[in-house]
Amino acid sequence: NAEYGEFQTFQHYFKRINLSLMEEQCKPDTPEEQVENEEVSRLNRVSHELFDKLADYLQTELSGTKDTYAMLEELNGIALDQYTNLNHSTSQIKDSLHDLDVKYKLLLPYLEQLNQLDVSVASLEQATLRLDAYTKVLESKFKKLEKR
Repeated sequence: NAEYGEFQTFQHYFKRINLSLMEEQCKPDTPEEQVENEEVSRLNRVSHELFDKLADYLQTELSGTKDTYAMLEELNGIALDQYTNLNHSTSQIKDSLHDLDVKYKLLLPYLEQLNQLDVSVASLEQATLRLDAYTKVLESKFKKLEKR
């Protein structure tokens, strides 16, 4: 907005110059001065058109820049919201992991007992298999002895 204000002041300044030049042209002149005045008048018109078009161009550029900054500001707001949501999610995940770690530490003695029980069961299973094999051997010897 500050640039726009400076631009308006600039535009107003050149309009005043054109008006003062046009007032000077209203005095009766000689034919040479009339030709010169016509040329000056034409140059004034052309310069006025130039400054008007320049003013329109600069206003368009400033408007585009303003819109770009507004869009960037909106995007920054959206990004801030996303980062805030991610931070909240991360905090929840951290708390959940901490809770799980505490629960795991509480269950650890029971898990160790389960592992020991599993080792004992595996040992008993091996003993049972050996006992079953020994029983079969004894049974076959007993049947041989019965046949005699």
